[in-house]
Amino acid sequence: MTKSKFAVLGDPIEHSLSPAIHLAAYAQLGLDWAYERVLVRSGELAKFSSAAGLGFSGFSVTMPLKAEAASIASHSDELVRQLGIANTLFRTDGGLVAFNTDVFGITRALDEFWPTNPVSIALLGAGATARSALLAIHQNAPSAKVTVYTRESTDTNPITKLANSLGLLASVRAMTEFGTDHELTVNTIPGQSSFASSAEQNGWLLDVNYSNPDQLLNGLFESHKVVSGKEMLLWQAMAQIRLFMTLDASKELPNETAVLRAMTAAL
Repeated sequence: MTKSKFAVLGDPIEHSLSPAIHLAAYAQLGLDWAYERVLVRSGELAKFSSAAGLGFSGFSVTMPLKAEAASIASHSDELVRQLGIANTLFRTDGGLVAFNTDVFGITRALDEFWPTNPVSIALLGAGATARSALLAIHQNAPSAKVTVYTRESTDTNPITKLANSLGLLASVRAMTEFGTDHELTVNTIPGQSSFASSAEQNGWLLDVNYSNPDQLLNGLFESHKVVSGKEMLLWQAMAQIRLFMTLDASKELPNETAVLRAMTAAL
């Protein structure tokens, strides 16, 4: 295939492991592709994509640009239209196409959990990644009751609206009310959480903050029930690479087991 160049965009961006895992996958697949980090601040994505970004075939998009990525795209997949957030952009003759692979990444990271048929799930945070997590919950545990725990200053209208549109049983509470009765907790809040409970948890934890996991929160869960955010990172990246190659996130890569092994070793 011809030479292509991709990048992960966001702010901050220096911590991103995406270049390492993407480049490992490209090497395994025999692709002479480039991938790098680019600092793009909030409000600057449209300008970047139409100027310095013209030399790139596509982008991985991280905080705080996921809503902007959805808004600047000429076309979007169904998940982006439903959520209003995108973490993947691909350049075509018709403009940028936006995709959301976070939902897939969360789903695959929790493959071992979903068969437990959960009744109660806690979602820490109400931002872009939390909305993707809510949709993953809807797809895999539609009968579960979801409690969204947030900081005082958080705007909960978007996630409440999404929950209502999905028909999920969801409620919003202050972070300080986080309890111990959830079978799964998904933490999407950057940095260290602040909540009253210090009791040990019986459920599972997915902490999406792979570069700075919440040590206080992680310490409340049994180690075999803690799923690293790196698992989500790997699978959402796998879906991105499928898209970069074929524009079809459901089409598995050639010898995908070996590709995943190479990506994992790069972490």
